[in-house]
Amino acid sequence: MTHKSDPLAVLLRLNSELGKNIDETLIKECYQVQKDHQYDKNRDTVSKMKAIVEERVVEQQGSNLI
Repeated sequence: MTHKSDPLAVLLRLNSELGKNIDETLIKECYQVQKDHQYDKNRDTVSKMKAIVEERVVEQQGSNLI
């Protein structure tokens, strides 16, 4: 019997099990970018995910990144 896991559910479970405390919304947003562009030949998901992460850091720490 083949058991397929939902990749997002696995990421969220591992975040919890490993005690990483990464915001679930951040995980979901990055996952969605990857999922939406997984078949695009010229995808640039890394840059898009970096932008999401940087935006979240600015939200939490203010406009000073350094």
